[in-house]
Amino acid sequence: MLREQTINFLQAAVIFLLITNAFAVAAAVCAIRLLAGVPLEKRQPAGVIERRLELMFPSKT
Repeated sequence: MLREQTINFLQAAVIFLLITNAFAVAAAVCAIRLLAGVPLEKRQPAGVIERRLELMFPSKT
């Protein structure tokens, strides 16, 4: 009985962590898209990460 309760608790904990992680990713994507709409000086992306982010979230300007 205790073993089943422990397994159920761990399964619920994993599901909870997956859901909260999904919300964090959604909030980060929302923030990136919001910031991508802010007009900044037009320049070439400096690094690999900036170039990949620019490809994933192109600026509207």
